[in-house]
Amino acid sequence: MIPFFSVIFTLIFIGVGLLFFYSKEDSKFDKLKAEREKKERDFGGADPRIVYGKNWDKSIVRPRICPICGKALKKTEFLYAYMENNFGPSGKMPVHIYGCKFCYLGKVDAEPEFEINQDNIKDTLDL
Repeated sequence: MIPFFSVIFTLIFIGVGLLFFYSKEDSKFDKLKAEREKKERDFGGADPRIVYGKNWDKSIVRPRICPICGKALKKTEFLYAYMENNFGPSGKMPVHIYGCKFCYLGKVDAEPEFEINQDNIKDTLDL
């Protein structure tokens, strides 16, 4: 009976130790994530001609910016663009970038301009 309790005690001790190390690593990742998000918030933008130019150092990661206005973009923000169906003279499909939500749409609101009413959705669509 004593070996059974010693095995159980050892397993519990190992489990508590692993939980401790796991929580330390998790807090380390949370701290790194908070630092990265702070840097992203503080970064306002850059000159697109420098970032997307041919003289950019390949060892430095390019910041995520709009190529039109240079505003910094988060991972959840995107560009408005159009890709043509036919190939251009270089053999590639041309892509026309119109801009981000700051320069293409012109204004950014935290709240939408209109209320979406579930009753009127079918009326607004051509079904």
